[in-house]
Amino acid sequence: MIIFERKEYFLQLLSEHILISFGALAITTIVGILLGIWVFYSSKSRKFVLPLVNFLYTIPSIAMFGLLIPLVGIGLKNAIIVLVLYGLLPMVRNTSTGLSEVRSDIVEAAKGMGATKYQIFKDIYFPLALPSILSGLRITTVMLVALTGLAALIGAGGLGQAIFRGLNTMNTPMIVAGSLGVSLLAVLSDQWVGVFENRLVRVVSKNASKKQKLVVYINMALLAVVFIAATAYTRPLQSKNVNTIIVASKPTSEQFILGEIIAQLIENETDLQVVRKFGIGGGTTNIHPAMTNGEVDMYVEYTGTGWMSVLEEPLPTDNHVEFSLIQKQYQENYNLKWLGLLGFNNTYTLAIPDSLAQKFKIQNFSDLARYSQHFKFGAEFDFFERSDAYKGLVKTYGFNFSSIHEMDINLRYNALVEGKVNAIDAFTTDGKIVALNLKVLVDNKNYFPSYEAGIIARIEILERFPQLEPLLMKLNQKISTETMTNMNYEVEVLKKDPRIVAKLFLEHLKEQQK
Repeated sequence: MIIFERKEYFLQLLSEHILISFGALAITTIVGILLGIWVFYSSKSRKFVLPLVNFLYTIPSIAMFGLLIPLVGIGLKNAIIVLVLYGLLPMVRNTSTGLSEVRSDIVEAAKGMGATKYQIFKDIYFPLALPSILSGLRITTVMLVALTGLAALIGAGGLGQAIFRGLNTMNTPMIVAGSLGVSLLAVLSDQWVGVFENRLVRVVSKNASKKQKLVVYINMALLAVVFIAATAYTRPLQSKNVNTIIVASKPTSEQFILGEIIAQLIENETDLQVVRKFGIGGGTTNIHPAMTNGEVDMYVEYTGTGWMSVLEEPLPTDNHVEFSLIQKQYQENYNLKWLGLLGFNNTYTLAIPDSLAQKFKIQNFSDLARYSQHFKFGAEFDFFERSDAYKGLVKTYGFNFSSIHEMDINLRYNALVEGKVNAIDAFTTDGKIVALNLKVLVDNKNYFPSYEAGIIARIEILERFPQLEPLLMKLNQKISTETMTNMNYEVEVLKKDPRIVAKLFLEHLKEQQK
């Protein structure tokens, strides 16, 4: 079973998940209760606090993660802020509701006996409102544990990383293992709150027996131990020590493999520690800002993407991006350095089932354009936004597809198999092309630019660790298009672990260099 085969990996993810979700829960509980008390005592605050937390709750969580990237970057800080904002609604509402439902005659009786406002709150309002507060805590706990799964999209780690890695590499057991982990943790967390819910009410109201008090204290101590253990087991998620390199990757099989090759090469040849922030959602859009603000040290980029999406330069007339120019501008504009090119060109292409290619006698893009009304086209969301993709492609070739389907980059081959689409965008190194017997069409008007892969690193990190540049330059021109396609095939079709594929490549490379 995959969990036992990779127990160290899943223990790492579980520790990260506990650290993120319970850290956010602790902050949410304190802030939510304080805001709920404020809302109860202040009618003015009620008019804007409750509508505000309601509004924040309606924003899609994925969008919230993305919106905060320009402000706080990727990683742990972003995840904690988003989770706290989402958890506030049930905590604030249940706290204020619980306090407002306390019977007025009990309060009046306490006032008549000379109790102060603080005593009334401590001995009457809070104990009587506690069941409602704890009900909100149970809802918040389950919600935050589940939402923490999305934190992997911004490089914060957690069990969601297994889910997204499984989706990106077509590894169903990985998806199931990650999903079950999140579900089990959410159920156990809910049960944990439920176990001492009634006992805690009795402790606060000073009606608990010694045994009930002991159960509460044991539960709280157990939570502290679990949290401390998770913190100790988890590698730094945000700050890094002086001997740590952070390697990032986009959410594709190819990027997982290349990220592992870089990480393992550094770990094998130096005494540096590597933190892997793989599968970051949004790809270049989110990784490049993380590079410029120092949250990420290096990753693999493609020349066409860097030239048009990052530098926002117009496409050259021959569709070939000059490496020396892109290297110069990256250095001058962002203090980033391209460490040569890996040796393969993973450009865009279009692919259709070979049976349809034979039926309509389609060989190239222009042929497909003539019969495009018979095809349902599917591509990732990014493809419809990029300046070098769909809009320009349609303008150049005159496509008129019968329907357009936007989907996650890793699901378009599934959609093809299921018959939901019969034409897709593809990359020339995709392993699924061979497995599904697809016809890769010729870009006969040379619309798509070159996308040669290369490692980008922060110049600051290269200066701090001078051994890194010559080490990583060993990968220059060592990965051919055929080699990359075969490695993708091993991960996507044969379901091999990207770590193993990367390890075998490095071993083969080492043998060649002897």
